[in-house]
Amino acid sequence: MRVETTERLKIYRHLFRIGVPLIDRQHEQYLEWLDQLFTLTEQPSVSRAAVNEAVAGAVAYAIEHFDAEEALMRSVAYPGYEGHVRKHDEFRSETDRLCADDPKAVSPEERLFYLTKWLVNWFCDQTQVYDKALAVFLERQRSTCNGGSVGSEASQT
Repeated sequence: MRVETTERLKIYRHLFRIGVPLIDRQHEQYLEWLDQLFTLTEQPSVSRAAVNEAVAGAVAYAIEHFDAEEALMRSVAYPGYEGHVRKHDEFRSETDRLCADDPKAVSPEERLFYLTKWLVNWFCDQTQVYDKALAVFLERQRSTCNGGSVGSEASQT
């Protein structure tokens, strides 16, 4: 039995949860955008417009997520803030560069595969290294605040 790409991605979704409700919900939404990209990769042919629309949606959502995550980090005086934001800035710069590449230089399918791969790899690195470090910090903050819920105010928005 062949397991579809989007089904495989769903099997591993728990790996992208860091225990901060707001961030976990946003990661889930980003994974939905990635699912759309994977669905496009399974089609025999795809239009440039479809590729551009799907990639633009994923990138826009990631940037929206960065704004929320950066506000949370500032609100708790996260000591890793500058390094984390640098990774967000690298994403912005690289996606600007990738999306500005001449789309006629490669087929829409090749462009889709490359961009999807890059977006997935970046997301894995970001969540497994930088976001999990933030989660550890927030958990330590909670435990030193008599069971307080650092980050929960932001998670309700």
